[in-house]
Amino acid sequence: MLIHGFPFSLRLPEDLGFSERFWYWRGASGRNYIHSIYAAAACPPLPGAVYVAVRCEGGQRRAIATGRFPNFWDGSIDGLAHMLEGVEADEIHVHLLARNERDAEAVSDDLGQALGYGMPALAAA
Repeated sequence: MLIHGFPFSLRLPEDLGFSERFWYWRGASGRNYIHSIYAAAACPPLPGAVYVAVRCEGGQRRAIATGRFPNFWDGSIDGLAHMLEGVEADEIHVHLLARNERDAEAVSDDLGQALGYGMPALAAA
């Protein structure tokens, strides 16, 4: 697995508490993508967004799946739980800065390549 992450605060001269809200994930290309952090049970509906499902173990964050949320989502937490069934994630990290559909697919592909396509991933509907 080649996907690596680091806290947003690593790029700031002092920790302003951003490491609990934002996280960078590095794709196979070497590009870094900033993500907002949500508890797995509290992630809002973000149709079409790129996500990284994360397990927290021993003070470390480990990416376990990556993909895109469906473009059409009813917003129910049950829908998210169903999408991530079998993926034991503690957090969902969401990248919202892709400018268009093509860019979002490129980010998702880059992160997916870094994680390895053999890992669980969800595609947009």
